[in-house]
Amino acid sequence: MVSMNPRRSKTTINNSINDQNDVLKIVVTDGATELALAFLSRILYDKVFGEHQLVFISIFDFKDKALFLEPVAIELTSFSPSNLHGINHGHNPSVQFKDADVVICIGLAREYEFTEDEYTDPFFKDYILISKFYGQAIENYAKRDAKIIVIGNIAATIISKYVKSIPSTNITAISMFNLTITKACIAARAKCLPTEVKNVIIWGTNNKFNFSDCRYMFFTDGRSTHNNFKVWLRNTLPQLLQNISNRPYCVRSMAYGLAEHCKILWNDTPENEWTCMSVASDYSYDIRSDIFFSFPVICKNRNYEIVQDLVNDEYIQKYIHKLSKFIAREVHVALKICGLRKHG
Repeated sequence: MVSMNPRRSKTTINNSINDQNDVLKIVVTDGATELALAFLSRILYDKVFGEHQLVFISIFDFKDKALFLEPVAIELTSFSPSNLHGINHGHNPSVQFKDADVVICIGLAREYEFTEDEYTDPFFKDYILISKFYGQAIENYAKRDAKIIVIGNIAATIISKYVKSIPSTNITAISMFNLTITKACIAARAKCLPTEVKNVIIWGTNNKFNFSDCRYMFFTDGRSTHNNFKVWLRNTLPQLLQNISNRPYCVRSMAYGLAEHCKILWNDTPENEWTCMSVASDYSYDIRSDIFFSFPVICKNRNYEIVQDLVNDEYIQKYIHKLSKFIAREVHVALKICGLRKHG
């Protein structure tokens, strides 16, 4: 079990912040992981939160890993990014999460796909309890309008149960890994760039509990999809995506997807386009309301809106309901671990 006892944080780099309104405080959990470093490098290089937006990075990890955070901070500052206002790091949530504008919860599992037999495994319990810990830390210390971005639907659901003072609509989980991989496969088949493939839908989650829906897809060059290509999309593409299962080897792709999720949320979806995010279900498409589920969304002004009235295919409707049941089953077990639902 990972130690969760708060201790003093260490500040490696802490430029004085004269005007808090000009600086965005971004908290990143599990900061000693390769995924966290790749994500942080990406948001600084790509200026994800705005060309001229100053950011203060607060890196959190638990006590047994906190000694690895200083090299991360040093590496991030080695190229002297102009948008980096300062960095601190440590394992004290009262310092790292204090007044956060954005909280990135990477989490212990990082989209590990659990099976029903693993629900009694200590690793699953740790994953859930760490998500609970992050929810409590956000509730206690982050700003009331903070945006919370999570890897994993189940983690997002647990965090939402403990963040009582921040709207659940401020919490999103990524679908961008599967969306990016799907568009890359389509682009390879169509001999175009992935950026030329638009409006693919990922229903479900960012792990293997998902369904790629290409019925509304279009290419920016205006080409039409012939019947053979449609057959490939429906029959072959799902098999290709299922075979991309060794996600530990896709750390940088996951980091890219996380950064791209932030960038789209912060800077809006282009006109006539949507993206996909896992968000708290509001019964859209008859998906139960107590889970996070990947929907097509339009982002504007750092908020999202679920795109409505898209499913008119009985097979797809049944499939996404089946996915929601898998997610709900895992949520039910997770809530019992947290003591939020009676056993039985």
